Amino acid sequence: MNSLVFAGTTDVGKRRTDNQDAFICSTIWAEHTALLAVIDGVGGYAGGDRAAAIARESIEQYMATPNGNPLSMLREAVVFANNQINKERQRDRKLAQMCCVLTTAVADSQAGKLYYVHVGDTRLYRLRQGVLEKLTHDHSLVGVREDANELTEAEAMEHPRRNEILRDVGSMEHRVDDPDFLESGETDFLPGDQLLLCSDGLTDMITQSQVKAVLSKKRSLDEQTLELIRFANKQGGNDNITVVLAKNDTSAIKPLPPNSAKSVDVPTPVIPQAAPVAQAVPSNQIKPAKKRSTGFLPLFGLVAIGLIAAIVWYQYQPSGQSDTKVADSLATISNKPNVASAISTQEMRFDSLLQTAYRSKDHHLILPADTFRLTKTLLINDSLQRIVGDNRLAVLLPADSAQTHVALRISRSGAVNLENIVINGFRTGIETSRDAKLQLSNVYFKNVGLPISVAIRQDTFRKAVVFLSVQNQPDSAQKQRH
Repeated sequence: MNSLVFAGTTDVGKRRTDNQDAFICSTIWAEHTALLAVIDGVGGYAGGDRAAAIARESIEQYMATPNGNPLSMLREAVVFANNQINKERQRDRKLAQMCCVLTTAVADSQAGKLYYVHVGDTRLYRLRQGVLEKLTHDHSLVGVREDANELTEAEAMEHPRRNEILRDVGSMEHRVDDPDFLESGETDFLPGDQLLLCSDGLTDMITQSQVKAVLSKKRSLDEQTLELIRFANKQGGNDNITVVLAKNDTSAIKPLPPNSAKSVDVPTPVIPQAAPVAQAVPSNQIKPAKKRSTGFLPLFGLVAIGLIAAIVWYQYQPSGQSDTKVADSLATISNKPNVASAISTQEMRFDSLLQTAYRSKDHHLILPADTFRLTKTLLINDSLQRIVGDNRLAVLLPADSAQTHVALRISRSGAVNLENIVINGFRTGIETSRDAKLQLSNVYFKNVGLPISVAIRQDTFRKAVVFLSVQNQPDSAQKQRH
């Protein structure tokens, strides 16, 4: 009997007329080694199925012949697929918005190893002795909060923004060593272990406990696959549903190693290739009931006057609202019970951080790697000279009920340093005075109409808006599912 068994299938679901999912489920290199993948196409009206097909073909092609460490190969294969999709986007304007999300793995039952690479909100689970463990992290706004235990599974499944993804495959060129692109890992795949790779068409419909109940039944993997899809369709079948299962069926059961845990993001050599070039993306097209991709846009280094590409003049109209302190900008969001307590705690923590910054000699505000929702524009005056995310990125979002159009407003003169920050969902990211010297490092803009504007109030009561010569892609990369 083969020590490794697997099965996979995809279904269009109950609400769609086309299937933009794809999967891989095949033996590679040896009978005890399998290449697995679930790919969810993103593309609105056109291109999602094409992106998924390119990803599948590229990964299969790259992984056909063993060449070094399996995890390194898998990472390189996903980067290869990403760049192939990006090239196709550039060749055909009709496919200019296409991309995908995916989870792919190499399972070796003889070595007892699992290698995986993940981008987006598809998922990889491992069932071991009745315990279902989620091995990947969702790269989505709601998924981040669910993984941080700010939302329950039920709240995340019902959240209106659950399908807004933070990472995708294909929307811009990447290298293997690009930060914040690939999630990868290596972990145990022991006798009796069972793997599930799936698209969110499954996990948006049924809970982990329901998944575990199906996988725990003494049925073949083909039967379990079909039952999971039937279950998701019975619950509504709102999206394409793709399921891949694999099981280490080795008869000689080995003892479990103590505290066997996965290692994440193993460094690997860079694929020799030309340096990546940022790709311009056309204006946004939104298709109801499909995933939204909000690709990150990095803006590095000193922002200088030489970056000015154009100045657009329009009549200045004062808003009549005074700027508020940072601490006053965080408030409980409406009456929603699933976020109120989290925002209240967040507000107190932000206020404590702000007071510490005011008392410090260098006037630096250090933000943890967290998501902060703003109901009012944050004012950076002479009390603050630097705002930095500590080690990882801090995310600034408008609150669900807020009408915040500007994330940060800088009124001080002199140097202002911003580091390790994501500004997402605002009409204007940073509004700065003419006298401010803005320095940005690892600052990203997503879903931002205008990354930076310079307000110059003169006797004419007009405002100059300075457009920087950087490429902004958030709106263009949006593909909305709901």
